[in-house]
Amino acid sequence: MHLLTTPRQIESTLCKLIQKYEQIQFASAWASNNSLAFDMLMKNTSKIYHSCVGIHFYQTHPEFIKAFLNSDHMRFKTDPKGIFHSKVYLFSNSENEWECLIGSANFTAAAMKKNTEMLLHFNSNDSQASIIFTQLSNELERYWSSAQIFNDDDYNRYKSLWDKKLHIRSHLADEYSQESPGKPAYLSNIMTLTWSQFYKSAKNDKYHSFEIRLELLKKAHEYFTKWEYKDMPEEYRKQIAGIVKYDKDNPELDWMYFGHMASPRFKNRISDEHVNISKALKHIPKDGDINKEDYLKYIEYFQEHDKYGYGVPTVSRILSMIRPDVFFCLTGANEKILYDDFGIKKIGRKEYERYWDDIIERIKNTKWWDSGKPQKAEELALWNNRAAMLDAILYDGNLFSN
Repeated sequence: MHLLTTPRQIESTLCKLIQKYEQIQFASAWASNNSLAFDMLMKNTSKIYHSCVGIHFYQTHPEFIKAFLNSDHMRFKTDPKGIFHSKVYLFSNSENEWECLIGSANFTAAAMKKNTEMLLHFNSNDSQASIIFTQLSNELERYWSSAQIFNDDDYNRYKSLWDKKLHIRSHLADEYSQESPGKPAYLSNIMTLTWSQFYKSAKNDKYHSFEIRLELLKKAHEYFTKWEYKDMPEEYRKQIAGIVKYDKDNPELDWMYFGHMASPRFKNRISDEHVNISKALKHIPKDGDINKEDYLKYIEYFQEHDKYGYGVPTVSRILSMIRPDVFFCLTGANEKILYDDFGIKKIGRKEYERYWDDIIERIKNTKWWDSGKPQKAEELALWNNRAAMLDAILYDGNLFSN
């Protein structure tokens, strides 16, 4: 009897036992493909006897289910009452010759590659082996008898919901992108702000810019309500893009709030490529929900014309003007504080997808962003522009860079 305490030990032991014994019987809360143990199991499916896997929280990978459609020997626990949470693996030739693993590890790639898990490995030579074998066999049989055979229709329904809930599961684990895992959400000041705290912090920003920022965003909203980007007067297009500072109609407005876009190439594109930029903006709804697919369609043009001076700061600037409730302009004057707070590495100029995954998804998972619409006029104005107005809290003029 001994303990398995590393992913490598767990996976290698499973593979050896799958090969060694004539009968495999197991129960696991969740299971997935993409592991050596799964590959070994697929080479020995004829050995599987009365086993089952849970599907609670949509943690079991559809590819594992697909591998056992219409199988009577591999069933799936679907009872919504309580959570099927057992992890026990019994390998046997007879009641006098067997080995068992029992503990915390599911039959998943994560358990065999990165998780902190522990399994107790014991066998037919250990104390009270006969009694334990009978108990194990009875419990595994009980699990299996109350589980369901999955058919093609079950699989398609499950996969549809699994796809939908994939990002929810990742966010619950504070996982947003593979490139930069970040830190637990509870350690982030930004992600733990309530709406009242966010309102107070934005209103009392150290540069006293709250009102003028809201006035700027109100004017940007008026522009986009009246015109498509390509049809705006050139001066207005430059204001939206953050390449001019002053507003002749309102000298108090500073259009370089929310990002000063100083690249000469980008400045030229605002004059020469405004029609194409306008076409890209058509992928961004002017109201309602915006999903990642909308955003990825928007950035296609900018990715194809990388030499024009485009990058995450410039495209996020325009987005923060048309949909300030969803988008935040990443600039040299706010990025360091943001990166430190989220615990993520710097986003490169061309890392457009990371901007969505690491920043926008995190913002949308904060309590202040997901709060209900307030009643008071000033709070409502902030709520309508809340993602962009995060800049009022994070902006540090000492960090300013072009």
